[in-house]
Amino acid sequence: MFSSFLDLAYPKSCHICGKYGGYLCDTCKKIFKRNLPECYICRRISPNYNTHTQCKCTNSLDQVIVGWEYNKVSSKILKSYKYKGARDIAKSLSEFLIQSIGNVNFRNTLLTSVPISFLRRNERGFNQTELLVEIISKHYDCDFSLDLIGRKIEKGHQSLRDRESRLMVENSDFYIKNTSLLKKYDSVTILDDVITTGKTLESISRIIKEEQNGNYSVNALCLFRGKPYYS
Repeated sequence: MFSSFLDLAYPKSCHICGKYGGYLCDTCKKIFKRNLPECYICRRISPNYNTHTQCKCTNSLDQVIVGWEYNKVSSKILKSYKYKGARDIAKSLSEFLIQSIGNVNFRNTLLTSVPISFLRRNERGFNQTELLVEIISKHYDCDFSLDLIGRKIEKGHQSLRDRESRLMVENSDFYIKNTSLLKKYDSVTILDDVITTGKTLESISRIIKEEQNGNYSVNALCLFRGKPYYS
């Protein structure tokens, strides 16, 4: 009842075009460019977003599913969500991502999110990926934990670094908070909003696999990624 009253007093509007009715209208959804199934390392086409065997020689993520291309349109709604306190956008983004990725198999998988530092949480008031994890895990009827991975320090906004700087940063500030959880599942899927070089996800993946002596599957699910960069 109270929610309905708020909707009347402060009607929802699309954060892309401003049209009333929802935080992301059907017209603007069509503008989003779907990310093709690819290997997250070499960015060449790969069925089901699996990491190519040759690319896994020096990298650990088994699969990285990405929803859409990160561009001016997707950046606009993500910034509204992360930096303007528009938490309700989480439901719209989650539902849209579910439509995009379809019937992904999360059976016996633990869904978790990339942790942010106390400083970053204090700035935003919340961790944007945690809200997405809760909604997505409910849809796929899989377990989730927001207490699996911890973060020791923050080395500045990744979004403000250029590509070379991101590659140089050692993301060794992650640690496992609850090792007993890992033993209950066959795999872990880490949710993040934007993947750039993949170094953050890779760092988390490595500590999980080291804890499980390498015999474990670690995947990732991301909202956005920029156009392929071929060296």
